[in-house]
Amino acid sequence: MKERRLSSFERLKRSPFISSIFSTSLFIGISRITGFLRELVFSSLIGTSYIMDAFVVAFMVPNFFRRILGEKAAESVFIPLYIREREKSQKDADSYMSNLFTIIGIILIAGTILFYIIAPYFIKLVAPGFNQQTFTTALYLTMIILPYMFFIGIYAFTGSLLESFKKFNIYNIAPLVFNITLIASVLIFYREHPLKSIGLGVLIGVILETLFLFIDLRKLPSKYNFRADFKDPRIKKTFRLLVPILGGSGIEKLAIYIDRIMASLLNTGAISALHFSFLLTDLPFAVFSIAISKVIHPYISEKENYSSKERFSRYIRRGIFLNVLVLLPVTIIFIIFARQIVQLVYMRGAFDSKSVELTISPFIYYTLGLIPMGLVQLYSKAFYSLLNTKTPLYAALISTLINILCNIILMPRMGAGGLALGTSISVWFNAAFLFFKLKQRISKI
Repeated sequence: MKERRLSSFERLKRSPFISSIFSTSLFIGISRITGFLRELVFSSLIGTSYIMDAFVVAFMVPNFFRRILGEKAAESVFIPLYIREREKSQKDADSYMSNLFTIIGIILIAGTILFYIIAPYFIKLVAPGFNQQTFTTALYLTMIILPYMFFIGIYAFTGSLLESFKKFNIYNIAPLVFNITLIASVLIFYREHPLKSIGLGVLIGVILETLFLFIDLRKLPSKYNFRADFKDPRIKKTFRLLVPILGGSGIEKLAIYIDRIMASLLNTGAISALHFSFLLTDLPFAVFSIAISKVIHPYISEKENYSSKERFSRYIRRGIFLNVLVLLPVTIIFIIFARQIVQLVYMRGAFDSKSVELTISPFIYYTLGLIPMGLVQLYSKAFYSLLNTKTPLYAALISTLINILCNIILMPRMGAGGLALGTSISVWFNAAFLFFKLKQRISKI
């Protein structure tokens, strides 16, 4: 009996699937920690000055591209389609990858040029209250930072190429390079060249981050050849699948904006309380749930798995089990020790005891939605692997409407906590909706 347990443990320990999840979680965690250190350096040197306000606005569009092109577009659409092409032949896969990467590169260059032209108008649109000094600073930083859009797009798609071959580590640790570069640039040059240290730190950081991927990229059997065939049916299919993903992402962002708008109707500090409490709950989600879905996605995108009801279901059950195994104890700990956690992480300087009291309630209620957040991430990847991008869009739309309804009902009674609870209720609905739809879809395999 003892020998059997040991052999089972050894099999689990040596499983490339499990080891990939652990290493991916570790590297995402390291990257997140250095990102947190970057924010500490910024808050220490720049604070809440007009330069920081200008940087936030200047980085808004490039950062949006990072979120959309990374997890949403590249990973969700490219990986399953590329794996399907690779199952035909490496030549077909190289043809598809080369064509898509070239077209994406052209779109990114055109988008960057476009934003150079409209940058002054964009800044006035999103920050109409900026005085002349802050506006000029934001425009200056924007002109330096904008090429980030091109490089982060290349980074996202080449990183997804690595993930399609189940090579996760370099891609997930690469943000460490960006964060260290930006931290070093600001620490060394900020006092003499404040704006250039920030702008060039961002630009050099993303270039080095992208080049860092070539440690693993050069080991792949795939070969890139310049070609741009917009009539390729595979390219048309890619963008057809991409549209619902972009729509769903936009709806998710809209829900966040609606929460912030409604919070502005409450007492001073409500918006900040929502922001800081959500950052806390987002950390275990990013480190564990995103890691789990990242690793599972290329597995369930392989024909031997997505065409087998038993195999596909097994991976989904593994994902559910791992999410609950990790997030359930985190949820319990966060709720029981909410005050102590908020005090430990935030209570210093301007974040006083009053700020702690404002943050505790939304932190607890956001935590209630931690498990379904992880499950939504998993179920969405499952649909994307089956080349179904519309169902997650419908789920996002309905859950957003539920979120708004819950906000209207709960906010007058519970304040910022009601807004957080409304978000958690809507996420639970999203998870349940996707679960039953996925169950129906699997039954047809």
